[in-house]
Amino acid sequence: GEYEALEGVAHLDEVVLVDQSPIGRTPRSNPVTYIKAWGEVRELFARTPIARQRGYKPGHFSFNVKGGRCEECKGAGSVEVEMIFMADVYVPCEACGGARYKREVLDVKVRGLDISQVLELTVDEAIRFFIRERKLGKTLWQLQQVGLGYLRLGQPANTLSGGESQRLKVARELARVSGRKGRKLY
Repeated sequence: GEYEALEGVAHLDEVVLVDQSPIGRTPRSNPVTYIKAWGEVRELFARTPIARQRGYKPGHFSFNVKGGRCEECKGAGSVEVEMIFMADVYVPCEACGGARYKREVLDVKVRGLDISQVLELTVDEAIRFFIRERKLGKTLWQLQQVGLGYLRLGQPANTLSGGESQRLKVARELARVSGRKGRKLY
């Protein structure tokens, strides 16, 4: 709106627009990748004895790059079926059964869950599951604080409502700022 003056601008580091626009258009984009917590999960899986024995690095637990992802669906877990006169539909990948990963990668488990099962956890469940992972827990906690504890970590971004997308953006900014000393978010 209109204003006469704006004072105190020198005290701001940055301004971030938090709107309801979608956070991603592909099934691979999801809440845990958007808030930059997926790297911590991949590191955790890469540190397991079986992963080290097999020479798996964190990249093997990414569904965005070759290595451990299912190459049939390119890590999406589903394939698009083009419909001539209707909207296209997504069906589970026949090769991986929707798991997104190669079978041998799914052999690697952390506390009894493979990487695909972790993606099925809700934020609330993941906070309890990763109770020992302090940095990861703090990031996931931001999602819970904005009321998104019910979301699944791997829920495709293109299925989120505008309000969910907006709250996810707020959580990402809170997580980003909380990791920096002396910074505050208003």
